Amino acid sequence: MAISTQTAGDDDRIPWRTAAAAFAAVLIGLGLARFAYTPMIPALVEGGWYPAADAATLGAINLAGYLLGALAAAPLARAVPGVLLIRLAVALTVISFAASILNLGFGWLALWRATGGITGAILMIVAVPMALTATPPRRRGRVAGMVFTGVGLGVVISGQLVPVAAGYGVVEAWVMLTVFAFVLGIVAWSGWPHGTPMASANAGHLGVPPAATGIALALVGLAYALDAFGFVPHTLFWADYVARTLGLGLAAAGTSWSLFGAGAALGPITVGLIAERIGFGPTLVAGLVLKGLAIGLAAFTATPWALAASAMVVGLLTPGMGTMIAGRITEIASPHRQRQAWAAMTVSFAVAQSIAGFAMTRWYAVMGEHRPLFIAGALALMAGAVAAACTLRRR
Repeated sequence: MAISTQTAGDDDRIPWRTAAAAFAAVLIGLGLARFAYTPMIPALVEGGWYPAADAATLGAINLAGYLLGALAAAPLARAVPGVLLIRLAVALTVISFAASILNLGFGWLALWRATGGITGAILMIVAVPMALTATPPRRRGRVAGMVFTGVGLGVVISGQLVPVAAGYGVVEAWVMLTVFAFVLGIVAWSGWPHGTPMASANAGHLGVPPAATGIALALVGLAYALDAFGFVPHTLFWADYVARTLGLGLAAAGTSWSLFGAGAALGPITVGLIAERIGFGPTLVAGLVLKGLAIGLAAFTATPWALAASAMVVGLLTPGMGTMIAGRITEIASPHRQRQAWAAMTVSFAVAQSIAGFAMTRWYAVMGEHRPLFIAGALALMAGAVAAACTLRRR
């Protein structure tokens, strides 16, 4: 009897080492490789490395890299052992930071910005399911919350440290990010389960919802793509908008970006608790509306409370949106279709994000105005809320 009790306890134990490795992988791949560049944009411009339009274009190139990584992740996971693929992505991400220290021209940094986008998508798509597969079903919610907190923590850390390091120089800022990524890379290097099949990541699903119609899944996917389009102004231009357009400086931009990160760190847990009470469908609709209002707020007022609220709410609902979409899929799709739908929606999100990145940087290069971008983002989120609301009857 004692042996049976011990086994049951072992089966319900959280694999903390694997969870920590996944947390570090997400922190490197998205928290730093994606979001740490936002506070770097004004530093690159003021440091004389690139004009504003080129610095923003480098951010859009990172989004394009994320799209390539999202498309390549599944084929690579079938051809390369998961642990090896994660380690290669981690190593390339650290190298991308180290290479950015050298100011060898626009093409050089564009190459490494794209590399960071590709590896970030691979780490998100491969590392997270592997960690959840190794976690007992009852504990997956906690582990998922811990792992996705890495996104927000990366935003907070970069928002505080990049402006300080950039005060000494752009090179010093890149060195700081490289050292930080290297330390996290050590954590992300080991602790992974070997021989864990990627396809079993959704094992342990409790309760089988009715199969969804293609229309319902298409509407959820449309809402997710519109979210990807709408939040680009904040994740690409926010620090530059606060620092240079509003004239508040790098320190204020870093603080504002840290508020975005604080919201992002709380987002997955907050959204999950709300969805447990009212369901993922209503939570998704409300989240899209609230996020749209927060994005639009930045276009009409620059008071301190409005900037803080906009950054915090959009941050809260950035990683939280992935939680809502994934949860909504489980409500309206059978387990088999859930895997297919999530793969397709991840790609559609990356496509919309990439298109928005290039379109908005082009607009900014021509017009030099941020506010119309926030208005466009808000309208996209409201349209997404309408699409999501049309699925509420499908439970």
